Amino acid sequence: MGIFLVYIIKSAVCLAIFYLFYRLLLSRETFHRFNRFALLGILLWSCLLPLVEISVKQPTGVQNTLLTLEEWLSLVGSMDAVEAVAPQATIPWWVQGVMWIYVCGIVFFVCRNLYSLGRLALLLRSGRREDICRYVPNAADKATLLVHNREIAPFSWLKFIVISRKDLEENGREILTHELAHIRRRHSLDLLLADVCIFFQWFNPASWLLKQELQNIHEYEADEAVINQGIDAKQYQLLLIKKAVGTRLYSMANSFNHSKLKKRITMMTKEKSSSWARLKYLYVLPVAAIAVTAFARPEVSEVTREISNAKVNDLVTIAETNAEKNAVAAGDTAVTGVPLTLVGKPVEVTADDNIYNEVDKMPEYPGGVNELLKYLSKNVRYPEAAKKAKKQGRVVVQFVVDKEGNITNPSVVRGVDKDLDAEAVRVISSMPRWTPGMQDGKAVAVKYTIPVMFRLNTDTKKNVDSQKDSLLFLLDGKEIDASGLSKIDPSTIESIKVLKDENSTKPYGEKGKNGVVLVKLKAAEKK
Repeated sequence: MGIFLVYIIKSAVCLAIFYLFYRLLLSRETFHRFNRFALLGILLWSCLLPLVEISVKQPTGVQNTLLTLEEWLSLVGSMDAVEAVAPQATIPWWVQGVMWIYVCGIVFFVCRNLYSLGRLALLLRSGRREDICRYVPNAADKATLLVHNREIAPFSWLKFIVISRKDLEENGREILTHELAHIRRRHSLDLLLADVCIFFQWFNPASWLLKQELQNIHEYEADEAVINQGIDAKQYQLLLIKKAVGTRLYSMANSFNHSKLKKRITMMTKEKSSSWARLKYLYVLPVAAIAVTAFARPEVSEVTREISNAKVNDLVTIAETNAEKNAVAAGDTAVTGVPLTLVGKPVEVTADDNIYNEVDKMPEYPGGVNELLKYLSKNVRYPEAAKKAKKQGRVVVQFVVDKEGNITNPSVVRGVDKDLDAEAVRVISSMPRWTPGMQDGKAVAVKYTIPVMFRLNTDTKKNVDSQKDSLLFLLDGKEIDASGLSKIDPSTIESIKVLKDENSTKPYGEKGKNGVVLVKLKAAEKK
């Protein structure tokens, strides 16, 4: 549900932008058929553009806002997974409230339209069928004429024309010619499509305005058809004014007395627009490019996605990251590293060698994750220039662990400052030889990513270690330490659940006050 809401929000933004573009450039032109298909094209573009994704190196402010909202909404649709691996990914109460209001809105508008359709069906069944050819020649195969003895505003829907006996006898030819134009051009299908759009974007004013604009164009086309049939324009305009006081009952039907009467009369007398005016529609290309760019994703994902893609072995590291972020101090410097693998398909480099993103057994620093953290803490030197400029943040370095375990091709995929970036690359390049990754029993080259955190705090490392050590780890109900968890083969794990706050202190008391990690092994592996 969350992913669908993300799509709807993006689609609503596109629809609003494109409708504004149409309103400013094309709404006053007289090529009605072209404008009609332009509006339908706006609906189509608004549905397709959110599905197009591109990547950028550095996200803009708009992209960051959209990504944050997308993460929240996506988490709503996957609460179980979040509870299992990301206890820190809390969802604001107002996000859940907005989702419920949105769903209630859809239900309301669907029920309203179903009620309107029911009333329309009753009205069609109660009308008396008459031969339309008595009033408009060669129209028998195009429409079904239904006449009512009571007063009712003339309208058409699909192939049906509904009219009162009085209107039929007084101005039957003009009204039926007008409604036949709606039927021949299938205007009812346009309105049905617009209604479906409103179901899902009822909160978007652009969806309502677009439907209104479609109805206006339908009337312009029908009015033009009436004038082309040889009916006197002034007499027809007087008829429109006379019928303007009628009441429209069905928004999904094409009514003869549609509002915006002044616009309709003006459009009938307006000089035809130049064919070159259609070129204005080409402005949609840069508008679409801007919309796609606004939805672009950064190449390296934020913390939420890192957690979802991380190997189980890195759960301890994730906990350290959270602890480090919660540590508050001031003074000297602290540097921590957070190893994380990026999951994906093998990337072919040469004809004889492949670099993998994920393998059966991932590369490992000698001694494991804890030793890697110790290495980074001891060997990273905070650059003086960055310290004076109070630069801090997380530098993400990507490298390849080759078949022999050597570190090759280190590069910064997300930087903070040139000095910090250079120091992160230096310390990664200086690492000792790793245990290489294994695929199908053979050593292979594997791509690996390590974020290195530079933070100007005192005692941060001490706070991190103390918080890490205070976490309670339970393997099938038995307490283990953090280093023991990192040695577990991920393929033997059935599930992982993280508890915090009352959920951890109630069953586990003082031991669980800083969080509890429950690890359950598969039945076949418990021995």
